[in-house]
Amino acid sequence: MRSEAKSYQFDQLPVIDYDKHPAYGRVLPMAQLGSRLKAVTYFAYGLVLATARRLIDVENLPRPAAGEPKLGSVLRHLPVYLRLIMLQRLSRLAAGNAYQPKTERGDNLLAPLQRDGVAGVRLPPDKLFEIRNLLAPQLKILEQQLALKPALSADAEETRLWLDPATNAEIYKAFNQTAADLGVLEAASAYLKRPVGVGQLAVQINDPVEGPSEFADVGVDSSATKHFHIDTSGNLLKLVIYLGDVGPANGPLAYVPGSQRAAKGIWDGLVRRANDLAGLSSTTPSSRELFFALPEGWRRKASFGADLVVENDYARSILDDQWRVTSDDETAVLYDPNGIHRDGIVSTGRRVAVVLKLTELPR
Repeated sequence: MRSEAKSYQFDQLPVIDYDKHPAYGRVLPMAQLGSRLKAVTYFAYGLVLATARRLIDVENLPRPAAGEPKLGSVLRHLPVYLRLIMLQRLSRLAAGNAYQPKTERGDNLLAPLQRDGVAGVRLPPDKLFEIRNLLAPQLKILEQQLALKPALSADAEETRLWLDPATNAEIYKAFNQTAADLGVLEAASAYLKRPVGVGQLAVQINDPVEGPSEFADVGVDSSATKHFHIDTSGNLLKLVIYLGDVGPANGPLAYVPGSQRAAKGIWDGLVRRANDLAGLSSTTPSSRELFFALPEGWRRKASFGADLVVENDYARSILDDQWRVTSDDETAVLYDPNGIHRDGIVSTGRRVAVVLKLTELPR
């Protein structure tokens, strides 16, 4: 159950002293000049990607068709993209309070969303039954795919099957209507200050995954905050709908209320996302060495959970203040992925859900 008294205790995202970290500074040698230059090159590449994502807002632009070369598609449709980018920027500047909710449902979701970065949503049983039937073919396909890949990490992209909007237009139409009926689109539009809809949709199945610590090579156990992170994408909200019972052990979304406010720093956010997009946030031994070769001020990650030690004050706040949203509380969760969260981490049983990205739709 959500405790209104619990909220993230800091005004910034976790900062980790990697010089003293048992899997980094305590075991890794001092980086040589070649390693430092390589690390900075990787970081610069990631920073270009992170900056472009922030300026261009790629999550809200049309995606290349399946099988179509991305670069060729972007170049061919460049005038369209430029027009959309300009329209997005102008509409947001002029938005003001134009997208305030007009219904009580929308208001009831917007208030906790603005305060905590997260809001619970309860769908009626008949609607959940309808959704399960609607997505039954896609869930069957995903189950078949998972059967061929039994050894997946808990947060692997293979646990999701993304549905193409062009070939699944009726499904997207149905979910847009459901989100509108629940007040979700009103609240999301007011929060993001622009009209939004279901931009992407995926079915997701999570099973228990056990494996050695990511730091097993240096004898360091996994952190209790493993998998906590902020997303590399921005300017959107997410809605997770549980399609079955979800308790504490089978993958509830866990969110740290108030942490979305700590993610407002532009440079800090760019640095964290740059490292993730460049592959420097990986916990493999080679990636750790490269990440540790960065200047100290650049050693920050969007996917920081695995690196937090229990003794860290940030870790204590995350673990103590998190809201683990079970189906006894709510059957769906609307949240700002800029806040600290983790999702679908199953220890027993199975979790079946649908994940929606709420973004400004192409015009």
